[in-house]
Amino acid sequence: MARKPELGQLLVEDGLITSAQLQEAVHNQVIFGGRLGSNLLELGYIDEETLARYLARQHKVKTLRLEDISRIQPGLNKLIPKRLAEKHQVVPFRLDDKKLYVIMSNPSEMGALSELSFATGKTIIPLVLPEVRVFELLNRYYSIGRELRYINIAMLEAERRDKRARAIAKISPVKKPVEPSPKEEFKKKLLEQGGSELIGEQEFEKLTAGYYQQQIEKEKPAFPTPLESKPQLEPPAQQQPVYAPEPSPRPEPRVGEQPYRQVAHKFYRELVKAELDKIIPSKILQDFLKNYVLHELKNFVLPLKQLANFLSKEVGLNRQKLDQLVENISKLETELGVMLVKPEEEIPIAQKPAPSEQVVELEELVELVPASEEAPVEYLPEPELIPEEAIEEAEPEIAELSFEQATKELMEKTKDRDELARAVLGFAKGFFKRAVLFTVRAEQVFGWYGFGSGITFRQVQKILIPLSQPSVFKTVVDASCHYLGPLANLFENQKFLSALGGAKPNSVFLIPIIWQAKVVYILYGDNGDGENVPFDIGELLILAQKLPLAIQHLIEEKKKQYQLIQGGKE
Repeated sequence: MARKPELGQLLVEDGLITSAQLQEAVHNQVIFGGRLGSNLLELGYIDEETLARYLARQHKVKTLRLEDISRIQPGLNKLIPKRLAEKHQVVPFRLDDKKLYVIMSNPSEMGALSELSFATGKTIIPLVLPEVRVFELLNRYYSIGRELRYINIAMLEAERRDKRARAIAKISPVKKPVEPSPKEEFKKKLLEQGGSELIGEQEFEKLTAGYYQQQIEKEKPAFPTPLESKPQLEPPAQQQPVYAPEPSPRPEPRVGEQPYRQVAHKFYRELVKAELDKIIPSKILQDFLKNYVLHELKNFVLPLKQLANFLSKEVGLNRQKLDQLVENISKLETELGVMLVKPEEEIPIAQKPAPSEQVVELEELVELVPASEEAPVEYLPEPELIPEEAIEEAEPEIAELSFEQATKELMEKTKDRDELARAVLGFAKGFFKRAVLFTVRAEQVFGWYGFGSGITFRQVQKILIPLSQPSVFKTVVDASCHYLGPLANLFENQKFLSALGGAKPNSVFLIPIIWQAKVVYILYGDNGDGENVPFDIGELLILAQKLPLAIQHLIEEKKKQYQLIQGGKE
């Protein structure tokens, strides 16, 4: 059986990335996790469309154009249970009789298609998209939260795509005709009639009086206002008529230049008023709004469902605060001139001419085609989210390990970064009641893995600490040395403790893990509210020094997998 070609190999052979760029992406993949394509996207070496096309070549399946993702048929998420959707990273796309087309990040996963076929009773036809996009769809249709890292990658790629689009638009700018002023119009008429270009102010006032009266007449409503429709009779002095103002009509869908910037700015002010910038960094809020508005605002209609989903799943707002914030934002529609569609409302579908309603056959979706060559897409309403019973998710088990056991796990048995994390945290259990491992990347600290009272895996993955602000994490990264002592009363420190449930330990311990002269991980430990950490943690420091060797071993194994080490060349 022929071996499946490696993604990196295909990209290097076609000259889209260099061998050095592939190696950097492999290093990132081992240290920070995710698929190779996600790391190439994060580094900016390829774009999402190219990645999708090459994933289709690698897995020998079809892919989708990004604009066709909005064609997902409503209600299809009822066919695949949330548990299976998360397990196999799969989202149903289209049902065609007995064929169920599904979007996957890894169509070659052993047993996935069989399990999905058994669960649905359909023949499964896989379509491949990058995992960053699949995670976004899982969040949208199944409310499955993402690591903050993947939100960042999606935002980076959307920003790059926007820049590319603007660069193309600048090549042939369309100049709008400038309306001549009334004075210029009259000058032109006078000159045509043989008159002088010079004209006095009084004469100009006489000439323009008629013009402005015409404009007023044009702007009058087609139907009389309540006051105009009433007989002009003097009412009795004691009964002055009072006319209640009619409610302003909602903005209607229409074409034209969309007010992206104004909408994003107004929404951001509302989020800051609600003090969300104290929960999640302002940069994340700004980037989300910028890309959310850019891609969701169409024909002066903006669905608020994705915003509500972000505020609920990524920011962690409770239902009451979320509903109030969505209500406040929806009141901006008259001011913005944009229809703001609440999550429970139906999205209006603009009428399209007959040719634009043509549907692209799935069999034609082998290659990504520029949007300009395609007929306009009719956007279908989003599927409703399936109400499911709350299922208690099993926390990843971390067994306590001795120094010898942890060393053996690190140096001989670990096959990926998560196994590496469990080995380190397993030994840390002998020193701390609570411990968290963090990754350090792009001037930010991301939660990765942890254990202890009040700490869940999902909770840890929502922690993000910017290194642009003072904190104990910034101190450890800047100095590249461990920290033992109390946490200073700094905003980022207190926000971190709140994310762990609010306990305030007397002292904490932080150990940086350094690889190639850079801090890539941080191990944090404490013993809970009002407690101190032990001073004698020499063996834990020794184990931390073994981590770079374990990382290098994983990198070498990954290079062999990607055939980067062949005949002495890398």
